[in-house]
Amino acid sequence: MRLSGKCRGALPRRFSVGLVGVVLAGSLGVAWAIHAPQRASAAQQPVRVDVERSQPSGRSELVVGVTHTQNSVDSWGDADAVQRGRQLLAGLGGLHNQHIYGWGARNPNPQPGTYDWRSLDRRVEAQRTLGGQQVITLCCAPDWMTPKGTHSSDYPNVPPTPGNYGEFAALAARIARRYPHVKHYAVWNEFKGFWDRAANNWDYRAYTDLYNHVWRALKDVDPSIQVGGPYLVIEGTGSRRMGKIGYASAEPLTRRNKQALRHWLEHKLGADFLAVDRKTVAGSHDRNRYTPAQYFELTRWFGSVSRSLRAETTLPIWYMEDYFVNAGGGAFQAAGLASMLAEHVRSGVAVSLRWGPQGQAGARPSPNKQSLFSDTRYSDGGRPYPAYLAYWAVQRHFGRGTLLYGTTSSSPLVDALASRTHVLLVNRSPSAVEVRVQGRRELVELAGYGVALVDGRSRIQPAFSRR
Repeated sequence: MRLSGKCRGALPRRFSVGLVGVVLAGSLGVAWAIHAPQRASAAQQPVRVDVERSQPSGRSELVVGVTHTQNSVDSWGDADAVQRGRQLLAGLGGLHNQHIYGWGARNPNPQPGTYDWRSLDRRVEAQRTLGGQQVITLCCAPDWMTPKGTHSSDYPNVPPTPGNYGEFAALAARIARRYPHVKHYAVWNEFKGFWDRAANNWDYRAYTDLYNHVWRALKDVDPSIQVGGPYLVIEGTGSRRMGKIGYASAEPLTRRNKQALRHWLEHKLGADFLAVDRKTVAGSHDRNRYTPAQYFELTRWFGSVSRSLRAETTLPIWYMEDYFVNAGGGAFQAAGLASMLAEHVRSGVAVSLRWGPQGQAGARPSPNKQSLFSDTRYSDGGRPYPAYLAYWAVQRHFGRGTLLYGTTSSSPLVDALASRTHVLLVNRSPSAVEVRVQGRRELVELAGYGVALVDGRSRIQPAFSRR
């Protein structure tokens, strides 16, 4: 897999970065203001974070990006809000992923021989102008290719019939020729519609057959195109160790996940990356109740899962979707996502795509569904949520090629990730803490669920301010 250095983000021109560090406090507003965090109790001993800088412990492979969904900085939104959102995305850099049918794009092939590229063209062009690199997810299939078999555009969300695998592959090839600058393709999404009831598992044989049709068609168009699959949902929260019950609490990788993965690895014609999808807790399947502290503890499984995947294959690991939890507010989500990204960096993950970077006004329980900025359909939209700053910090200071150094923390509630010049700190508790980072004279004050990026200088200053 080849990803260029253009994926590294730079802040939008209207924002400046201070020379010393950035504090992403739990009370961070959506106007890039840095508010002073609540001070820790004077009786509380500071958490100590040491960095072993005698030699690197590894090198980051991570590039972060986004998957654009139903509403995403579209031209029909509020003009100023859309512009703000686009500035944020351009500042993040990285990858921009778009599905071909659904999630903001209409049916590109409503009947045999008839094509309607208008919505997909708009999305691809809008994302091209944001910089970075583009990804196309080949999902879903036009209605006429599916068991529905009609010349409609009802988005059936099921795969083509086996007799139409060749037609779907031909559509993929036509898309690749239409957008020759797009060099990365994921085949299908979450095994949608591929289920073997008798085996109680994904129909990985049928999926692999479809994948091979598409792989061959794309490589015939351009051998340099990078193709990946199987976009497998990694099940099992790993919470059985906490005393939770049910199959959803199993430790990943589960037996049936391994069956699906190993079949695809053995029978694929080729692949350039391994595409997977994982949630900290899949609420639709896991009926257990968790405390905020337990949610944070479960983020450790991202690293464990990635190492287990690495034992199965040497392909670069792409998290097409990865989630913390939607509840808890922006600071809570940002801290959880920062912990998840730190696990990705430490375990050698190649790509992490934030699903739905734009929030949804009026959504419940919150318009912020682990999103990066507010809804650009409204005049106050395009404002960064706290998670944006966490993603920007990881992309800019811990992105692909960055040398990593080992860290130790005196508290399990403070996570730390270190490069040669910066340390990312994550407070995994609701209480404010003070942190003494090795080599710094001043303490770092972290609000509850605060995230901080600091360098080796002697003072901490807000890094994000309006010009």
